[in-house]
Amino acid sequence: MQHPKRLLNDVLWNFKDKAYSSLSEFLIALLTYNEDIFGEDFEFDKDKKVLGSPQVVVQYSYWSEEKEDDIEPDFLLTADNGEFFLQGELLFKVHNQVQEKLQDQDNSFFEGLLLWEGENPNNPDVPLYFVVQGS
Repeated sequence: MQHPKRLLNDVLWNFKDKAYSSLSEFLIALLTYNEDIFGEDFEFDKDKKVLGSPQVVVQYSYWSEEKEDDIEPDFLLTADNGEFFLQGELLFKVHNQVQEKLQDQDNSFFEGLLLWEGENPNNPDVPLYFVVQGS
């Protein structure tokens, strides 16, 4: 199955914000954040199909003071409908997974998701995306 090389490139976000208990609460914050930056209405179709896979592995990085090293954890997400991910759902789930580790990091800004085109040995049939992080 062919997966998009990049996802959600046109969405600005900062993972420093709190974890969200609901998708609707997250979407309000996301729209407000983008409208504040752009100074105009932000068009974001939360229900747009963005990834045609029932699961995705996502990897990100953060600096660990304790280990004095970059840590690159990954996690598996499952689509609510069991078939594919919607834009809003995917970013909401990614945010809640990474927020705690990225809240005090310089590179907490979301700049999209980038497909890993190599082998994913732990989940061979599941696409693996890296969170593109900026500071």
